[in-house]
Amino acid sequence: MKAKHAISLLVFGYCLDFIGGLFKILHTAQADITLTIAAILKVVGALLFLYKLTNYPKIKDFLER
Repeated sequence: MKAKHAISLLVFGYCLDFIGGLFKILHTAQADITLTIAAILKVVGALLFLYKLTNYPKIKDFLER
C-alpha cells in the first residue's frame, strides 16, 4: 500500500465525518453508523500513514533537519 492510499482513507474518513455530522443534525437514522465508519477509516488511515512514514528509509535525515 502506498502513502497516497493512506491519505485517501484519511480524506474519505473526514468527508464521511462531515456527512455524519450533517445526518446527526438532521436526526436521520444513519448518523451513528456513518460516524462510526468515519472514525474507523480515520484511525486506519492515520495508522497506515504513520507506518509508511516510520518505514521510509530516509526518515532519520528528514527528522534531523
